[in-house]
Amino acid sequence: MVCLTGDVHQRSYRGTDTPFSSQTEVALAAKYCDIAGKYGVKVSLFFTGKACEEEPDTVKILSGLRHCEIGGHTFAAFRDPLSRLFKKVYGTPWGTTAHQLRDIQRTIGSIQQVTGHRIQTWRNHSYIRTADTDRLLESCGIHVVSDEVSDLKISPEWVRPGYRSVPMNVLPDHEHVLHGKYQHGKTKPERLAHRMPITEWADRVKASIRRICEQGGTATVLAHPMCMDVADGMVVFEDLCQYFQPYGTVWLSEVQ
Repeated sequence: MVCLTGDVHQRSYRGTDTPFSSQTEVALAAKYCDIAGKYGVKVSLFFTGKACEEEPDTVKILSGLRHCEIGGHTFAAFRDPLSRLFKKVYGTPWGTTAHQLRDIQRTIGSIQQVTGHRIQTWRNHSYIRTADTDRLLESCGIHVVSDEVSDLKISPEWVRPGYRSVPMNVLPDHEHVLHGKYQHGKTKPERLAHRMPITEWADRVKASIRRICEQGGTATVLAHPMCMDVADGMVVFEDLCQYFQPYGTVWLSEVQ
């Protein structure tokens, strides 16, 4: 089985790809879901709470799609003055345990207000977590988290009964694909050392899926809507969706 996931940030996020697209990440998530839907591919998208507040109508439509699952991705992806201050003081934008709990609760509340559903899945922005993260997420009703990147793990790990971690065991896109400012001639060569054309990345994704599925595991793919669009207009993404089809797909909440 394949579990396709993507992270979606707010319009005001201003990430590395923002200058290279005329569309918001939420709008591109709709395009992404349209492509996946053509091939019957299930999608698990993680939204910031602020993305839901800024573009509620589109998020609500996406939450109603039969093949789309919505999860949380922090409230504003640490793009706020308090998170910046905490990073300087504590070494992590999460800062205090109380602040992290408020952020989780605020994110869950914003998504529920827009979609009418209480989420059960979560991915921290930039995979940033603390020793308290799992306990706090579980206390807020989250049952599945996907923060760890490990190609050695082909199945979820049960942290506690009722709460599990699903590793991203396929090469993530954002850190490895040439896209946006991460292109030859647009940044320092040393910043491109581990990056590759999106076609080469896709070949590696396919090879990992074959290996993991042959071993009886679930291949969890992270492909951001914005990254997929900026890299090549989602051409390779559509090819991957076709490739996923015969393996069958599951939502993150279904990975056992």
